[in-house]
Amino acid sequence: MYGTQWYIRIGNLGFNLVLLNLLWLLFSFFGLFILGIFPATAALFAVMRLIIMESDNGSIIKLFWDKFKSEFIASNVVGYIMLFIGLVLYTDFKVLHYINQETLYIMLMSVTMLVIFIYLLSLLYIFSVFVHYDLKLWQYPKHAFILVIARPLHTLIMAASIVTILFLYLQLPVLILLFGISLISFVLMKIAHLSFLKKEV
Repeated sequence: MYGTQWYIRIGNLGFNLVLLNLLWLLFSFFGLFILGIFPATAALFAVMRLIIMESDNGSIIKLFWDKFKSEFIASNVVGYIMLFIGLVLYTDFKVLHYINQETLYIMLMSVTMLVIFIYLLSLLYIFSVFVHYDLKLWQYPKHAFILVIARPLHTLIMAASIVTILFLYLQLPVLILLFGISLISFVLMKIAHLSFLKKEV
């Protein structure tokens, strides 16, 4: 009986990952990606959170659509805040190359590279934080940055997991068509959820 239940749970998870990957693509395209990719990603993480929590909320398609609509504006704001931060950091990185003073260049470049590294790691948390907490919009990036530093082990596991998944995708491209972003979101949300539980104890 236990084996059957385990098999069914794995099968349901696989089906849901394929379905959610398709929904993410469709809804991102629905918003012409410019306005659709962030709400679709937020909806994906919101549904994934409920799956991980084993909360039965009915149709995944309806839930995805509801989350897409309700988080459309907020997710776009947060998404473009993160994008803006990334562009500022990239601009700083390029400008630093014009500094002729070697010592100053090394110091500023070192600090900038560290900030960029933390920023990239914070991207692993941002949508998990967005769907888990009820914060002011500007607080989501801040909370993601804090988690990178406060939960180094979880962050390391996240990064290693994403590298592993991307490696598998390169070896078996068909997996991209089946699972694509949904498998990545499942892993990130699963690990982030453990971090949230630890924080809230």
